[in-house]
Amino acid sequence: MASENQSLVDLAGNGDYNRHVFYIGKRTEPNRRRVFVDLTDLKQQFVAMYPESGTPFVCRVPGRVNLMGEHLDYNGLPVLPMAIDRAIYMAFAPNSGSEIRIANRDARFSPVTFENVTPLEPSTGGAWENYAKAAIAGLNAHFSPEKHPGMDVLITSDLPPAAGLSSSSALVVGFGMAYLAAMGLTLGRDITRLELAGLLANAEHYVGTAGGGMDQTAILHGTAGCATRINFLPFQVEQVPLPKGVEILVCDSLVEARKSGGALDFYNAGPAACSLITALVNTHLQQDFGEDFAIECLGELWYGDLCFNRKEVEALFASILPAAHTTPSELATRLNMPLAQLKEYWLDEIPFGEAGLPLQARARHVMTEFYRVEEGRDALLAGDGATFGAHMNASHQSCANDYEISTPELDGLCKILNDAGSYGARLTGAGFGGAVVAMVPVASKDAVFAAVQTEYYGGRTQADGASPAFYVTASAGALHL
Repeated sequence: MASENQSLVDLAGNGDYNRHVFYIGKRTEPNRRRVFVDLTDLKQQFVAMYPESGTPFVCRVPGRVNLMGEHLDYNGLPVLPMAIDRAIYMAFAPNSGSEIRIANRDARFSPVTFENVTPLEPSTGGAWENYAKAAIAGLNAHFSPEKHPGMDVLITSDLPPAAGLSSSSALVVGFGMAYLAAMGLTLGRDITRLELAGLLANAEHYVGTAGGGMDQTAILHGTAGCATRINFLPFQVEQVPLPKGVEILVCDSLVEARKSGGALDFYNAGPAACSLITALVNTHLQQDFGEDFAIECLGELWYGDLCFNRKEVEALFASILPAAHTTPSELATRLNMPLAQLKEYWLDEIPFGEAGLPLQARARHVMTEFYRVEEGRDALLAGDGATFGAHMNASHQSCANDYEISTPELDGLCKILNDAGSYGARLTGAGFGGAVVAMVPVASKDAVFAAVQTEYYGGRTQADGASPAFYVTASAGALHL
């Protein structure tokens, strides 16, 4: 049996997983979530549910919390998340047919069966099995297997859904790792972790979200004790140690942010707005570099052939977006396209008022958030939690005011946390609900936790008696157990 102070990461190296119940954090700490995952019990339940499939394999896929860099990944700009010690666990085994059979211990997710075929048609919007279909369809397209194997899956998790901790991408990664095994392929030999992250990031567009690759990359590349700086131009990762003397607190706002459900249109408005800004940038730069010149994302302003500095990017944005709002008619004229075509390409996904589209603020967020990531990385390397916290506060204000993805609940949580003594707090994830993350000095951790438990949750706990707020540690990435 694990000692009281052992974590999942500590146990992950001993090679004998079936004998252990995994304890996350110290059982004596009331403000750190206690998690019990008995893999022997999970396997036994799998065998009872799918007796013909035999003893399953198991993979652990962590969630992630983004410390800095919101809505930057699809712009090709760096982000700074970390994998956390809360995870999805998948017991899985190939079956003799071509059916994918999925069950979840969480009763909110009904069992699902579908045939593994190409093309693999998505289920209705918001259906949770679409995350399995996304991974399977992506890997089928990449490897073109002669036979589309079936597999059986049983899932358990302590990672809350729709809380901004990337439970959706954890599902996609978990199904990807399980399906690789079902095809007889090995992660690291047949496909690298970085390649798999990129493939699954693209595959997740199947669900309808137009995100980048931050979640999948953080989940696959997490390292204990470190945040992961992910660069997309070129695609590479860097592990950045977290400062000593700080704790990371996650607070679920209890407002669900379902990217595949009701929040989908709001989420996709961000990528659509940035795509429209990129089109305006190209129209402007083609006057200097020729009609054939084009960038694919805003990150190429800093990386690649242009290598603009901050003043040059500020001047460019001021030139193409001189007013706070731009009307559709102005956009159509500047992009030299009919208004109907403009609406078809972009405006159906970007809500706007009578004044027009707030593209100036969206561009400002992308630029300033990029520099916050770079300066935040430097603060972490210097062991300076207070400076990093100040960047977190500025990031939240930008997310709220310039990108407009916050909610009153998220704003209120940040205020409570900062008033109680955190270095800084910000929304994490796509926004529109979900969670807040805070960097808290160890000396203030109990006071901060008590304040949010009293002032936001009113002393309420979840059905299992745990608080919706919990301290997390940086964890290893997804792995087969």
